[in-house]
Amino acid sequence: MIEIEEKVRESKGFKVLMAMLDEYFGKNNYQIRQYQFEGYSGDDPNVDFRMIVDLPKLKGVSFGVGGSGNSEMFRVGGTGSIGIAIPTKNTDHILISGEHGDGLAYALNLKKWYFGVGVENTEKVHEYFDIFMNYYNKI
Repeated sequence: MIEIEEKVRESKGFKVLMAMLDEYFGKNNYQIRQYQFEGYSGDDPNVDFRMIVDLPKLKGVSFGVGGSGNSEMFRVGGTGSIGIAIPTKNTDHILISGEHGDGLAYALNLKKWYFGVGVENTEKVHEYFDIFMNYYNKI
């Protein structure tokens, strides 16, 4: 498990996600409650992961990164994508935090963003986080 955690921390997706959280919320204004790793040992070490993050006005937000790392290291290759799931009412879906919620794009009916955003496209990552912040600031 420690090997998987190290690979996650070395991944481009993890670095971009942490930079976005720091940029949008400040280093001391959020708390990572839990990590969930989906790692496989051997020749196929896919280490997709999710983090449950508590923000000042919203607890239990799920930030997920899939397919991030060296392309030869992962099944799907590439640098990955980031997705956000938010606690919402009136849904049967359960987030990994245990709270009811939906993906950000689904909750806001933004089909363009259903699959999150690619880590490599800095402009799109900021656009995706701007959408999240717009939602967050209205809470």
